[in-house]
Amino acid sequence: MNTENKIKEKAREIGFDLVGITDLEPSVYQKEYRSSIERCVNRDIKYLKETEEERLFPRKKFPWAKSVIVLGINYWQGPLPLLRKGEVSISRYALGVDYHTVLSEKLSILSKFIKEETKAEKIKYYADTGAILEKELAERAGLGWIGKNALLITEDFGSWIFLGEILLDIELEKDKKGVNKCHDCELCLLSCPSKALSAPYSLNIEKCTAFQTIKKKGDLPSWFPSDENFFVFGCDICQEICPFNSKAKITKIKDFIPDKRIINPSIETLQSLSENEFKALFGHTPVNWAGRDVLLRNINNFSAHYAFKT
Repeated sequence: MNTENKIKEKAREIGFDLVGITDLEPSVYQKEYRSSIERCVNRDIKYLKETEEERLFPRKKFPWAKSVIVLGINYWQGPLPLLRKGEVSISRYALGVDYHTVLSEKLSILSKFIKEETKAEKIKYYADTGAILEKELAERAGLGWIGKNALLITEDFGSWIFLGEILLDIELEKDKKGVNKCHDCELCLLSCPSKALSAPYSLNIEKCTAFQTIKKKGDLPSWFPSDENFFVFGCDICQEICPFNSKAKITKIKDFIPDKRIINPSIETLQSLSENEFKALFGHTPVNWAGRDVLLRNINNFSAHYAFKT
């Protein structure tokens, strides 16, 4: 068995659902990236501008890296119950154990295996923690394609995928780039209540509910929440409507199976959480990264909006 297949076999044994290999050539989405950043005036996105060069030209930061192994883990938990009156939604990605922790552990195991089985001397791994365009790397490594909702879409798991990368100083055979299969479908564009997807493959970050409810500091915009959008942390609407997500498989990772208490929580429950209660409920999830104050800001905005509407 050759080196590439040994690594892929071990990756699947560890728990990764998808694995592919590519390189760190300059991004082919330079125009799209710069255009997206130029539209943004929010200071909370300034890091994307500050790291623009290393994202678009990764060899500048990693001149030693000859190959990149891109890995994906499915996190779809199966159908969730419908919302009842007074309940709100939390994005699927934030319902389980923080994916940074889960992926980092698995990437560490795979990195050690590679170190032992190959001539690699320098290895660096990321789990959504580095200034690299991981969706593009995943597309180039054959895991899937970047869809019209600006997310990576895969054949078997739709867009319910967490990504991780391992950079190596050895040359490995690259996989073929993923083929775009969105064709003439535009359901994601039509479904976005805040019109963040103004055109195919073009996401207006500042209009995205996920950005506003997770990374935005300070007051939320006047349009939040958008009518008929009941997400108070993240947003899955453009994913839920995607045909490729309709046939997703349930995750094999137990850590991603959600605590029933945070599936469709009530507004009243979230508003009444003390700091200790918040930690007990969300301490192991990505919600904890944003913090109690952010969640309360979101839910209070949501509550005030719908109280006014009624």
